[in-house]
Parts: sequence; C-alpha cells; structure tokens
Amino acid sequence: MAMALSQDTLEVVRLLCDVTLRMIEGELYQLTKNGDVAITEQEHFEIIRRKTAFLFSGCAEIGGLLGTCTPEQRVALRDYGFNLGIAFQIVDDVLDFTADETALGKPIGGDLREGKVTLPIILLLQRTDATVLALVQGVVTDRGVSPEGWRTIRELLTRYQAVDAAYERAVTYGDRAKRGLLSAFPPSAERDGLVALTDYVLNRDR
Repeated sequence: MAMALSQDTLEVVRLLCDVTLRMIEGELYQLTKNGDVAITEQEHFEIIRRKTAFLFSGCAEIGGLLGTCTPEQRVALRDYGFNLGIAFQIVDDVLDFTADETALGKPIGGDLREGKVTLPIILLLQRTDATVLALVQGVVTDRGVSPEGWRTIRELLTRYQAVDAAYERAVTYGDRAKRGLLSAFPPSAERDGLVALTDYVLNRDR
C-alpha cells in the first residue's frame, strides 16, 4: 500500500479503499463462521474472495493502472490477481494439513484448532458420515486435538482424497490466472514472471 500510495494517484487510493473494505468484510464474515463445522464450500469461498482474492486482484490491477496497459489488459491483470489469490489461499488451506511444520513455520493443523474449517475439511465432511463430523466438531469445540485424533484426521483426509480434491481446485484457479495473462499480453519477461509466480504459488511448501 505504501508503494502504491507513493504515486499520489486518486484512482489508486480509491482502489485500495475498495480492497480494504472487502478485506474487512471478509474478516468479519469469517468471525461469524468461526467454529461452524456446517460451513459450506460456497461460504468458505466467499471468505477467500474477500480476504485474499480481492487483495491480490487490486495489487495486480494497480500495476496495470500505473503502467501502459490497455483497458482490456488491466481487466486481465485484475482477473489474474483474483484467480491467483484464490489459488494461494487454497494451497494455504492444504499446507495446514500436509506441510512439514519446520518449513511451514507454524503448527500444523492450526486453522482447525482455531475453529477455522477450511476446504480440505469441508470436502472431507461432504464425503463421510456423522462419526467424522463429531470428530471434527470435537477439535473445533475443544480448540485442541490429541496426537491420535490428529493422525485419524490426516488418514481420513488421505483416504477420502479430500486434500487432493482441494489442491485440484487450486490448480484450476492457477490455470485460469495463467490463461488470462497469456491471451491478453504478448510474450515478455514481465508476463513470464507472473506466469512463473502462479507455478510457485501452486508448488510452495510454506
């Protein structure tokens, strides 16, 4: 934001205000869903869009706004950032269950222990019965889980391919981000850098 505001452009200020408002709305909406194991996939994506996707979208659009982009290219950058932001957050959801704790830099399973039911768990609950729902509800209610309970949750995520399904959604959004750039911009180091950023987001381990 400091970099963007250094340009002293009113349109940038308006864009940042809009992004900030959406992020606040997303944070407040997430608070209303904290501890809710019945959260739907649609509701979770609404949180992602407001908390993360609109931020990435605004950042990408500012580059086009301050550069020499055509109106169509500016929209393409906005869409690129939006799709990249969704992919980024889904990968973040996945890493909370699959990453190496040292590499991630925070405790594994922290979201669930904090009462945040993210995409892998939402997909798991869609594919299982009341027993698994009760297990997840217990973690969310207690704000903690035993090592045995955590192993069970991870085994279930693997058995029902919930993590793989979540990651596939991230790849879908990453592909959308890349396709929009490739169709709107001619080959350049800058375009290739943004495409590579998408691949980095999808393959990161922290």
